[in-house]
Amino acid sequence: MTTAPAAFDHLDGTLPAAEVRRAHAEMRERCPVVHSDRHGGFDYLTRYENVRAALRDAASFSSADGVKIPSNSLLPPVPALEFDGPEHAEWRRVLDGPLTPRAVRAFEPVITEVVDLLIDGFAGSGKADLVDQLAEPLPAIVIGRMIGLEQSEAVRARAIAAALYAAMGTAEFPVRYAEFHDTTQGWLADRRRHPGDDMLTQLANGVVEGKEIDEAGATGLLVAYILGGHHSTGSALGGLIRHVLTVPGLRDELVADRSALPAVIEESLRLTTPLQLFARTVRCPVQVGGYELPQGGRVLLDLAAANRDPREFGDPDTFDRGRTRNRHLAFGTGVHVCQGQHLARAELRIAMGRLLDRLPDLRLDGEPVESGLVGGSLMTHYALPVAFTAENPGWRA
Repeated sequence: MTTAPAAFDHLDGTLPAAEVRRAHAEMRERCPVVHSDRHGGFDYLTRYENVRAALRDAASFSSADGVKIPSNSLLPPVPALEFDGPEHAEWRRVLDGPLTPRAVRAFEPVITEVVDLLIDGFAGSGKADLVDQLAEPLPAIVIGRMIGLEQSEAVRARAIAAALYAAMGTAEFPVRYAEFHDTTQGWLADRRRHPGDDMLTQLANGVVEGKEIDEAGATGLLVAYILGGHHSTGSALGGLIRHVLTVPGLRDELVADRSALPAVIEESLRLTTPLQLFARTVRCPVQVGGYELPQGGRVLLDLAAANRDPREFGDPDTFDRGRTRNRHLAFGTGVHVCQGQHLARAELRIAMGRLLDRLPDLRLDGEPVESGLVGGSLMTHYALPVAFTAENPGWRA
């Protein structure tokens, strides 16, 4: 059987969000495997069953050639995302320390502190842009605190990381990567002069969790923490806020009873999958829906299309706060499942909870501005204008 051709280019950042979603759906419903001749040639997998199976079959679908199409030779492999086998397990152990459920629970007071400080910055004004003033800075500051950055440096790192990610697949990438590399190497040089009790000092000394880390490994780890821990969580928080404020009755329901918030978070993640496309290399011939993927071929796994597949999710384009079987793939699955998922969920839960505690009449005050695909994978919000009854100065619930 022959695969269907794809008109969609995932690196076309000019396509609005609605067009990207339409392209995901059209490919998914047309054929189990959709071929693109762009960027060296590759196949899209878009149906839930096939995407989930590929994510769970690391032996056949390897990450070691990079999870982007086209691959970028300047960027070192990102631990543990772009490693297979024993190396992948080693890197997961290194990354896991601050990201386990127990470590995240212990860190929740810090997350709450950061959320409240950010809300303090706009709560007295009656208006805010919750992308610029909460969703974007929160994960950058939290990750910064986790690895040892001061808040001002974490905010600066956010801008550098955002520019790097947006430049993926463009001629500007080498300049942005040099900026990121020089900045992170500056942090490590500072820690060699002024060591502290933090992860940056461990990286500067070249040993983390007993594993020796060279310069490429240190840069890769900082890419994993700063890019991986920032953009996806900021995108997820923007999507969650928008759903809470636009699904009829949902805000008031959560103000009265917070017990539904975990299920609301999962449904929001399903519908607003932050990082949508991940590449794999086929290590042996694989049959997918009657089509053979050849050994050595490259595929893009379309998590966003899979998360709206009607074969898995009833009424898939509708926000269903009572959805009971929600095996979404927003964090992936299998051995490469996102290590930051526990931290991301904690940030979403705490941020949304504190917003509703302090600003219970929070409402949209204009049209949200949503991106298309940034960097070939990320979909996010550029603006979420809101209004609310201003807090009294100096008061905090």
